[in-house]
Amino acid sequence: MESKSISKKTGILMFYTLLLAYITFAASWVGGSTLGPQIVASFFGDKGVDPTISEMVNYTITVARVVANFLAAAVLVKFGIKRAAQIAIGLLCFALVAVWMPNYWLYILARMIMALGGSMIMVYMNPIVVRFVSQENKIFYSSLITASYNIGAFIIAIAFVFWADTLRLDWRLTLSAVAFVALVLFIVWLLKAQDFETGSTQAQDAAASYSYSQALKDPFVWRFAVGFAAFLILYVMSLNSIPGQLAKEFPDFFTSGYMICAISGGGIAGTLVRLKSPVNRPRKPYLIQLGILAIATMAAGISSIALLHLPLVGYLFFFATGFLIFYQYAVYLNIPHELPNMNPQKATLMFGIIWGITYGLYTILNYFWSWIYGHLGFWPSALFYLAVPVIYLAMILTLPETYKKTK
Repeated sequence: MESKSISKKTGILMFYTLLLAYITFAASWVGGSTLGPQIVASFFGDKGVDPTISEMVNYTITVARVVANFLAAAVLVKFGIKRAAQIAIGLLCFALVAVWMPNYWLYILARMIMALGGSMIMVYMNPIVVRFVSQENKIFYSSLITASYNIGAFIIAIAFVFWADTLRLDWRLTLSAVAFVALVLFIVWLLKAQDFETGSTQAQDAAASYSYSQALKDPFVWRFAVGFAAFLILYVMSLNSIPGQLAKEFPDFFTSGYMICAISGGGIAGTLVRLKSPVNRPRKPYLIQLGILAIATMAAGISSIALLHLPLVGYLFFFATGFLIFYQYAVYLNIPHELPNMNPQKATLMFGIIWGITYGLYTILNYFWSWIYGHLGFWPSALFYLAVPVIYLAMILTLPETYKKTK
C-alpha cells in the first residue's frame, strides 16, 4: 500500500507545506484588514461607509470558516489527504483572484473562497502529525499549528511597521505578493505530496456510534463552542478589527501595526513558554485565572490609548494580552482530547463541529460589535468587546474537569 511506502521525510515536508499555507492565509487575512481603508476607498471612493460594510470581509471569512470545518472531514474521506489538501490550497489561491476583482462584492466572494481553503488546511495538518510525528514531538507540532495564525499575523505586522507607506501605495500589489506564496506552495504540494491512510478500521468502528447528528446534540460541544467563540472575539478581533478601530479614532499617536505586532509577538512568546510549562493542575480554575488576566490587560491596553493617550504603555499591555491568550489557548483546546473514551476519529468529528459552531457564533458577535460601533460609537463597542469574553469564563465553569492527577 502507498501508505506504507511514503517516507517520514515526505510526510514532514507535507506538514510544513500546509503550515506555511496556513501562515499565508493568516497573513492575507490580517493584511487585508490592515489595508481595509485603502481597499474600501478604492471601491467606494472618498465617501465613508458604515462599519458593517467595511467589516463585511471579516464576516464572510468567518462564515466561510464555518462551512469549511463542516466540509473538511467529508472531503478528506472522499478524496484522500493528497487531493483534499490540493483542493484546499487551490481555494487559498483565490486570494490572488480577489485582489483583481472589479467591485467590492466580487472581492468579498473571492476572499470567502480563500477562507474556505485556509480553514480546510488547518484540519488537514492534524492527520499528518498523527501519522508521521513521534509521540514526544507531537506537542511541538501541535503548538506550531496553534501558533500558525499568530506567526502569519506577526510577519505582516512587522512588514507594516517597517514599510507601511510602501505597502499602502498599492494594496493590490501588496496582497498579490502574499497570495503568490500560496501559488508556490500549491506547486510544491502537486510535486511532493503523497496519499496515506488517515485512520484505522478499529478507530472508525469505535467512533461509529458518534455521528454528526449526535455531535450537534452533545451539550459539551455547545458549551465548549460558545466559550470558544467568546474567546476568539478577544483574540481574533485584537488582530483585525480593534487595531483599525483605534487607528481611526486616535490617528495622531496610535499605529495599528504596532498593536498587531505586540499581540502576535506576545502570542508567539506565550506559545514558546507553554511548550516548556506542563499544566499539572486542575484545568478550570487555571483557565479562569488566565482568562481574567487576559481581559484585564486588554482593557488596560485600550484605556491606555483611549483615556491616557499613552500608546507605548498600551502596546506593552497588548503584548501581555497576546502572551496570556496563547498561554491558555492550548490548554483550552486540549480539553476535548482529555475526555474519556476519546479516539482520533471522534476527535476529528467533534472538532469539526466545534470549529463550525464557534465561527458561526463569532461572526454574529462580530456583526453586533460593528453595528454598535457604527450606531453608538467607540465606547459602547469597546465595552461590548470586553464583555463578550466573560462568556468564555462562564462556559469554563460548565465544562467537566478533565485533569487527572498522576501518582
